[in-house]
Amino acid sequence: MTENTGGQPQRPYEQQPMQINNHIVIVNQKSTLLAYVLWFFLGQLGIHKFYLGQVAAGIVYLVLGVIGWATTFILIGWVPLGVLWILLIIDLFTIPGTVQRINQRGTTRYMA
Repeated sequence: MTENTGGQPQRPYEQQPMQINNHIVIVNQKSTLLAYVLWFFLGQLGIHKFYLGQVAAGIVYLVLGVIGWATTFILIGWVPLGVLWILLIIDLFTIPGTVQRINQRGTTRYMA
């Protein structure tokens, strides 16, 4: 153990409190590319919505996809799939703005 300036023993790997003024903390940065990859491969399950933190929309996509594909054999499944595909086409154009909005919300500026 070493001694600090206060004369008290200090453990080598112990974190010391620091005061930092005017800093930016970025929390949970999202990637537009990853959102598009998830949209392309797992969009009908709503995985891209879960990734973006839109849990309610992800559940809606998941339910529409599962019910749609489970009932296509009686032809009624094409209705929820049609709705789902329209939503996915809308997502194609809105993902960049959504990611930007989420990343801006996750960036917080602390002023002391």
